[in-house]
Formats: sequence, C-alpha cells, structure tokens
Amino acid sequence: MRLLSFGLSTRPRLLGLMGRTAVLAGLLVALGACQRPQSAVQSHLKGQVVVDSAGVTTGDFSGFRVLVLRPDGRRLDTLGHARTDANGRFRMRITAPRRGVYPLTLWDRAGQRRLAGVDYVVASGDTGSLSVELPLGQAALRPASPENRALRAYRNAMTMHGRMMTRRLQAEESTANSRVQNIRLTSSTLWTLRDRYPGTYAAQFAAVQSLSFLEQWNDSLVVARAGQIASSSSRFVDAARIARRAEARQRGHRSALALVDSFQVRASTSRQEAGVKAIRIQAFLDSMQVEAALSAAQRLRADHSRTQWAQWARRVRYEAHHLQPGMTAPNLTLHTLAGDTLSLRGLRGRPVLLEYYRPGSDLYNLQRPLRNAIYETTRSDSVALISISVEPDSLVNRAFLRNQRLPGRKAIAPKGREDLLATRYNVVHAPTWVLIDANGAIVDQYRASELPVLQQHLIRLLPDSMSAPASTVSPGSLVLPRGSFTETEREGLETGPAVRVLDS
Repeated sequence: MRLLSFGLSTRPRLLGLMGRTAVLAGLLVALGACQRPQSAVQSHLKGQVVVDSAGVTTGDFSGFRVLVLRPDGRRLDTLGHARTDANGRFRMRITAPRRGVYPLTLWDRAGQRRLAGVDYVVASGDTGSLSVELPLGQAALRPASPENRALRAYRNAMTMHGRMMTRRLQAEESTANSRVQNIRLTSSTLWTLRDRYPGTYAAQFAAVQSLSFLEQWNDSLVVARAGQIASSSSRFVDAARIARRAEARQRGHRSALALVDSFQVRASTSRQEAGVKAIRIQAFLDSMQVEAALSAAQRLRADHSRTQWAQWARRVRYEAHHLQPGMTAPNLTLHTLAGDTLSLRGLRGRPVLLEYYRPGSDLYNLQRPLRNAIYETTRSDSVALISISVEPDSLVNRAFLRNQRLPGRKAIAPKGREDLLATRYNVVHAPTWVLIDANGAIVDQYRASELPVLQQHLIRLLPDSMSAPASTVSPGSLVLPRGSFTETEREGLETGPAVRVLDS
C-alpha cells in the first residue's frame, strides 16, 4: 500500500496546497482508486456542504471535494478524500503517518478552485464534523472535534498575547508589572487547556509553552508544573529542558541534575530517553564540566545511535568550545533569497536572531504567529531576523513562502542539516533559534516550545527606543478587552480579526 503523491518537478504549484491551482482537477480523478497508507494514526471526519443562493438552500450539492493533504518534500500525499452527495453530505477516513497538524481544504465541483482551507489536527480516534454554507465570505472553516477545538483555543490564546504585546507598544510607559501581568495571563490560559482538552496535541504543546512564558519570572512554579507533564506528551523532553534550567537557577547544578534523573526515569520511549540524556549533557556544558559532557555524549551516541540527539552529541566538543552563551557567535556568510550577500559579522551593532526551520513543520507552524509578532514589535533597523530553511529543495521553499507570511531575511541551506550554515551552529532539530547580541556574543539557543523565553531575552537586549512604533502595528490587532477576559470572551476570539491575525 502506498501514499498517493504528485511530483513537483512536473506540477510545482501543487505543493502550495493553500495556493490557487487549477491542476488539482485532473489529479482528483485518480483519488477514488487509490489506497490509503498503513499507519497507526486514523481519524474520521463527516459533515455537509450546502450552497445558499438568495436565501434558498435547496438543490443538488454533490461533487464538492474535501481533502486532507500532507506536503512531503516534492510530494503531496492525500491522507483523506471525500466527495459530497446530492444532499451535500460527506464522510471520510483520514490516515496519517503520525499525529499532527495537516491542511484541510475544500474544493469546487470541478476540482479547479480552492474554496477554503484550515489547519486540521489528525489524531488517533478523533472524530470531527464540518458544516459549510457557501459562499463563505469572511467566514472560516471550523472543524469540530476535541483535537481541533484545542487547536483553536491555543491559537486564540496566542492571538491575545500578540494583542497584549501591541497594547504595550502603544502605552506611553511600559512597566515591569504590566509585562508580568501579560505573562501570567498568557501562561495561565495556555496551562488551563490541558484540563479543558486533556491529551490533545495542541493542549500538550500549550502546557509546555506556558512553562516557557514563566521562565525566570516564577521558576518554582515552572518546576512544579513540569512535574505534571506526562511522558505521553509529545513535548515531554521540552518540559524537562525548561524545568532543568529553572531548577538550576533556584537550587544549583546538582539539584538540576537530580531533576533530570527523575525525568529520565519517567521517559516512556527510547527517543524521550535520548532527549533527556541530551539535557544532562547541556547541564554539564552550562557548568563548564566539558569532560563530563563529552563522557555523557559518548554514552548517548552508543545507546541511541539512530536518533537526532546522537547526531547533536557527536559535535559536543565543538559545542563546548564555540556555542556556549557569552561566546562569540561563529560567523556565517550567506546568500539571501532576495539576492543579497550578508555576514553575521557585518551585522554587529544590533541583535541578530538566527532561525532554522523546515517548511511545513507542525511546530514551526504553531510558533509562526508568535515569531511574526516578535518581528513586528521591534523596529526593522533594531533586530536582524535571518531565517534559514534546512530543506535544500528550492521548489519546496518557493512553494512554502508563496503561501506563508514570513517577514525578515530568508536563505536556504543548500545541503540541509549537513550544510555549513547549519553545522556551524550544530542544528539537527528544526525549528531552532539562536539569539546573538549586538556585540556578536551568543545569548542562547532555543527549540520548539521555548520561543516565549527567547522573546523575553530579546526584549532585554533592546532599549525602549528600538521597539516598533505604534503606527507600524496592524490596526486589526489593537483593541483589547480591559482587565482579564472570561471564557466567553476567549471563545469570541475564534472569529473575526483574531482568525485573520492567526492565519497571517
């Protein structure tokens, strides 16, 4: 059994699955005869598509196509496909290689025009429903299931955080108290998702990201809550990493190592165990115990040779001597997609944020709104944001960037993770961010759920005069309810301007 895939070499626009393409029509003909791949992750989606013409919703609504797709390099795999019957009803089984977020799209009867699209969580056992009334106008597709309600709630919380950031920019005076209030509110909102939507993909991510918001503001709470992150969470290793730093700040290196040991005991998979062992190595590096780090790295490589953590551990000696906070950042010379040539050394005098990402990555997609908010709330001449794709295929990158808003300078690592642009910073996981201060010294490296703490570190590097002026902020994101917001207000964020901000 195999996935249906379409080569980009002959139809390059297909990877831009959220773009406009007429080629899909011919490809859809073959879908009915294609078998879906074997996988451990299956879910179901059912619903109805109707057309409201002058207030009348009667007629034949057959032939609309509903697709769940997966971009994979130059391939576009169909994970689920259905056509509506005469009543507009459809039902499909979705089979995915792993739990995650995939594009759900609705197409017209001819398969030539994409009518709407939305991110959709595919998780084992999740059953969703979708009701659509055409024309949609400004409305968005709103699939309903526990997993997808959790995804909307997460994005609503991040939209609120972005609005609070904007509000601070407009205020005449930004105080530490206001920053703490914003952080507490966002962290609390994210943390509560684990109770509202237990075990869901987005809630697991939100819970760990809530810890990142609290770093250095309430480290004792970070450690306490990290202990509640189950090993079944896909972000278990991220929680251990954040908790280790918090414990080290509170009680020192030995106590932090003991905490790492407790996470290693709780690890439920070999991959998690390798990730926790990598945290132990980083703890040794942070405390300048290079030989202990090298010894631990050797054991990790022997025990988990096929993991990305082992790839990272092979370069621990280099990391110890070149990539620790406070060290001069290794220089890079790169060619941007705009045709410019720049070097990190030439950007001295302002902070630089290096971003390594892979097009279509779930984690990067979840973090992109906050990443863009960081860009927009700093002046364009105050911070240099350089995004480096570790996907070497230029067609894949072009298709991704055509349909995603990604401000800043952009480049491609021609050899992927093995390229000098990536190995110079020992990048084996994407997304990864590296923050460099105005003097060219490394501030720190950040992964997956750690973008909020990166945001805090960047703010501390910038004087207030280097924040973006209020006039540069999108008007649609300026209005905030006063004080704390209720559950009803939070749900109200799911429509209107908030959706446009999240999808930007």
